[in-house]
Amino acid sequence: MPEAAFDAAAKAYDQNFTYSKIGRAQRALVWKQLQQDLDQQQTKSILEINCGTGEDALQLHNLGYQVTATDISPEMVAVSKQKVDSGVDFKVLGFSELRNAFSPQSFDLIFSNFAGLNCVSADELAKLSEDFYALLKPNGVFIGVYLGKYCWIERLYFSMKGSRYKAKRRQSKSLANIDGVGEQLTFCYSVAELKTIFREFAFKRSRPIGFFIPPSYFETSIGKRMWLMTILGLLERCVGWMSWFSDSADHVYVKFEKA
Repeated sequence: MPEAAFDAAAKAYDQNFTYSKIGRAQRALVWKQLQQDLDQQQTKSILEINCGTGEDALQLHNLGYQVTATDISPEMVAVSKQKVDSGVDFKVLGFSELRNAFSPQSFDLIFSNFAGLNCVSADELAKLSEDFYALLKPNGVFIGVYLGKYCWIERLYFSMKGSRYKAKRRQSKSLANIDGVGEQLTFCYSVAELKTIFREFAFKRSRPIGFFIPPSYFETSIGKRMWLMTILGLLERCVGWMSWFSDSADHVYVKFEKA
């Protein structure tokens, strides 16, 4: 079952990613973009999907938004509930269950952070985009953060190690390691491919997340060197507004608006 690997990873997920130097740095990049979009929108109700351990749901709640947060993993949701005593409506739901769980036009914003979209095929994602369209209010927005298809750091790193398969693994479906306790079949998309899949929506923008801040598996070699992380962070600021670097970053931030 797809939730099994995430259940097994739930207890250590914050330690392994959320509170790691790289995890914090990449989340800060996401929130810099997200805060701009929240400020521009008349946003009140937010549906967060693949909420993981609730880090973003907690921050959105603290900012005063009405938040419903879902995840397919009961253990992830359990960890989330420990962080937020009340005020966030946490639900154990997979992507295919979303449309039947809520009334049409219930949300101003649907948000997916850190690779939830990579857990479904293109056909499944097309169906999910239809569900998003139905659940969003007029002029509602979908914001997603997903694994980029051509992450240049990953391609260079594994090419130098002589692993051609790993260097190109994002260009086809592959099994991703989930914190060493399981595997998940993943699919990576270019911005152009996502625009085609979300054709009912108006595409607004994309931004690179982690063009210089590397993937999380560099935590032991790069993340713990604060001087290096500082330099990479400064470089990241230089390209953070450049949409044409999106596909080559570790993650991609995209915004679509209900037309």
